Amino acid sequence: MPSRCRFRKSDTRTVVLTGLLMATACATSPYDRTWVSAELAERAAPLGPGVDGGPSLPPGVADTEFLDERTAVAVALWNSAALQADMAQIGVSRADLAEAGALPNPTFSLLLPVGPRTIESSLLLPLFSLWQRPARVAAAKAQVEQVARGLVQNGLDVARDVRIAHADWMLAEGRRVALEELAALWSRTLELGEARFGAGDASRMEVEALRSEKLLAEDAARRSGTEVLLARERLRLLMGVAQSPLFAQALPRAFPRASRGLRPLSDLIQLAQAARPDVLAAELGIQMAGSRLGWEKARIVSLLARLDVKPSTSANGTPQVLWVPGAQLELPIFNWNPGGIGRAEAELMRASSRYVLLRQQVANEVLVARERALQASASLEAFQANILPALTAASEGARKSFDAGDAPYVLVLDALRRLADARLRALDLEADLRRALAQLDRGLGKQGVAHE
Repeated sequence: MPSRCRFRKSDTRTVVLTGLLMATACATSPYDRTWVSAELAERAAPLGPGVDGGPSLPPGVADTEFLDERTAVAVALWNSAALQADMAQIGVSRADLAEAGALPNPTFSLLLPVGPRTIESSLLLPLFSLWQRPARVAAAKAQVEQVARGLVQNGLDVARDVRIAHADWMLAEGRRVALEELAALWSRTLELGEARFGAGDASRMEVEALRSEKLLAEDAARRSGTEVLLARERLRLLMGVAQSPLFAQALPRAFPRASRGLRPLSDLIQLAQAARPDVLAAELGIQMAGSRLGWEKARIVSLLARLDVKPSTSANGTPQVLWVPGAQLELPIFNWNPGGIGRAEAELMRASSRYVLLRQQVANEVLVARERALQASASLEAFQANILPALTAASEGARKSFDAGDAPYVLVLDALRRLADARLRALDLEADLRRALAQLDRGLGKQGVAHE
């Protein structure tokens, strides 16, 4: 009975030791798919569930007749196949973290009794793996967070691309409406020209010139309809609904722009460098490279705990088992791990340089996007407030003079061309402004913070 009690006590110690080793080997990170979705929800829109099946609408979206840019972004982040494919990276990085936290298995060796040699066994446990584990786990955790923040940046890139595609769609639809109105205007002008020709107040050459302008305007209007279709399908592809009936017949709707002015450039750059996921990922790259450098330096020495088991006899000749603990140390005489340390130092230098370069690029992206937005906004305001009203009045005056027979058709042609060009230019400026704001929000790392 006493021997059985001692056996159970020893077995309990073994179980406790095994549990401690298993607990030590666990390494987790809060940066997973749920975290990425929550981060994207705060910056743009939440990530979709990523399950197999057809495209679906995110919560809160029910109307598919009209589509504004914010709804398009929400649907894209919910259904984007490209973003869902990128999400596999976080699974790979979390697997690397689990591998970094796992301890190597002990090595068991057994020597069979051959000739006069008795049976012997030994158990080797790499003690330095316990010492090196914190550095390995720290590097792996930094990598998981780096990948997660990179995925958030990918989501912001998708949002930017969708907003630009939506602006292109709105531009194509606006051009279609303007060109169809222009074609109808040329048709009415041709009718008046034919009436004047019948009355003897206009020449055949004038009528044919008006007819050619009408035909050109009708052809441009037909081509604009095709451009609308192509722009809408490009947007639906980015939204991940190209193979479904969702938004197949939708009409573009402009989301109201903020009436407030843009923040000063210095404030925007400060916001961008503090919030951009790729900047934070670059900082983590430096931390990860530093952890790996410490890990490589620790690999210079290798220490193994050793436990030999040999048969023996006691003083009175009774057979017994002799437990011989010891250690096995690899002496760093010839190999000081120069390759591993050198690669880690080079990686640390590269990560630091990339971080500096990225901060410079962020500042430049914000500056360029802000200046383009300001320029497009100023030009658009000038067109809407002054240029378009003046050209519209001039066109109406020329057409009335032509109807009354007081002006030649050349004056009407020139006035209509100027008005058509101005309307199309205003549409281009509207699209330029929306593209610039999309680029600026992407540069800031968050939507809705560019204005004061």
